Amino acid sequence: MRFQLEHDWQDNMATPRSRLGERAKIHSFIVLCLIWVFAGLFGHAPWKGYETQSISAIHAVLNGHVLAPLAASEDSLANPPLYYWTGAILGELFTPLISLHDASRLVNALWMGFTILMIGMANRELWGIGFGRQAALIFIGSVGLILNVHTLMPGIATLTGLTMGFYGLALSKRRPFRSAMLLGVGLGLSFLSGGILPLLILMLSALLLPICFEIWRTRRYGLVLSLSLLASLPFLIIWPTLLWWYQHDIFMKWINSFYLFQTQNYIFYIKNLSWFTWPALPLAIWGLWKFKHKMWSQAKFQLPIIFFISTLIITAAYTKTNQALLMPFLIPLSTIAAGSIETLRRGAASALNWFGIILFSTLLFLIWLGWSAMLTGYPQKTYERMQFLAQTNESHFNVFILIIAILLTVIWIFSMIKTRITNRSCTTNWSIGLTVSWALLMALWLPWINHKKDFSPLFLSMEKVIQDKTCLTTHNINDAQIDLIDYYLNIKATREGDRSNCHYLLVYQSHKKDLPPMTENWKLVWSGKQPGDKNNYKLFYKE
Repeated sequence: MRFQLEHDWQDNMATPRSRLGERAKIHSFIVLCLIWVFAGLFGHAPWKGYETQSISAIHAVLNGHVLAPLAASEDSLANPPLYYWTGAILGELFTPLISLHDASRLVNALWMGFTILMIGMANRELWGIGFGRQAALIFIGSVGLILNVHTLMPGIATLTGLTMGFYGLALSKRRPFRSAMLLGVGLGLSFLSGGILPLLILMLSALLLPICFEIWRTRRYGLVLSLSLLASLPFLIIWPTLLWWYQHDIFMKWINSFYLFQTQNYIFYIKNLSWFTWPALPLAIWGLWKFKHKMWSQAKFQLPIIFFISTLIITAAYTKTNQALLMPFLIPLSTIAAGSIETLRRGAASALNWFGIILFSTLLFLIWLGWSAMLTGYPQKTYERMQFLAQTNESHFNVFILIIAILLTVIWIFSMIKTRITNRSCTTNWSIGLTVSWALLMALWLPWINHKKDFSPLFLSMEKVIQDKTCLTTHNINDAQIDLIDYYLNIKATREGDRSNCHYLLVYQSHKKDLPPMTENWKLVWSGKQPGDKNNYKLFYKE
């Protein structure tokens, strides 16, 4: 009897221990995702590129331009307003505590949280329990995604909509009504954040599946498509109708600005996929080779293959080439890679693991070296190089930031010294290495990076001499700078505009003779330059 009790006690403890180990993995994964999402999201000004356009559009929403939030540099709508709406809502909520651009970036954490969840759920549905977390690790470990996640850009919300639609298609065989709702909402979110392009990707994928594969030609799948269309109609109809009714000119410009199948940019996207989607792409290629005899008969391969092909066809046919459009490719590639990692040969897995260890250990060493050189001045050459890159000799030391940086480094060291290396652990280590490297860079170097990229000191110093904000014409000022003038100074600057009725002229003088024709009554009232820029910005006032 005693033996039976001991046996029962041991048997009952076996399951909780297993569950405790699984819970520890889940908790560690959640912590890693939180670090990945939030590191570098705050503490810096809007940088040139997507951020300047997005923050100007969010600023427009807060000023009452809700239906068509145009950036100051835009004369037509580039993206539907969903991302700008959500950014403005969070910006309005948190601006008493932090700046508008930092508050608006919180929306990236919201959208990416949903994206990672959808990636995990889709892969669990296609491959089984345990594969969802693996796919999410491969997804967040992609080299090209890390910078875009921390950038104000509508493509973040578009990626969420596409991932939700992908999960809806994956779920269609088992839960048709839930699948239809997910696909319908995914269609709507994709359209309201990215326009027609992501909408066509989902629609083409949904239609090609039954055309190419017999197992998708069922009444249940037809029901899913029909219900998803109904679920998406409010997203697809309400906003365009209101825009057409109240701002017809902007609506027509937006419709006429969309050009498809006039160019074929396959070479650009295929070339950039090789680095942007690392390590998902090589793992997916291996999986397709390993399962080449099964992939055309199983839904877990059919769906990601068709989704990849649809994304490539639609994206390459678009007139504009943009690296941000590479993000949707990570959805199918992470799916195939997650199901193929277990079949990877031990030597290849070990090589990937050691490549990651060497690469990220080197990066962490260089980040620490640059930080210590700026604080101590040693090594001299590193200190001089860091001064040149940052365009400042200021040192930034914060005990709290230092503790975080040490903890991040310890996390990486701990992940390296694990004795048991498996196929899954090599991709886990890669994701940890990429996340820790990015987080350490943002913790130690962000003040210097921001010093080089921040335009706020330049434009805020110019504001002191501007008495009339109703008119500012410019010369040699690019779109990003026009957007930042709108954000920081609340002035709608015009390019090379009519100066007869405007009293202020801002000039970027690229060389001594680079000045527009001006009469004698134009007087120089301000001059400044951006760190690292040899040329001056000059503000003239017409008396």
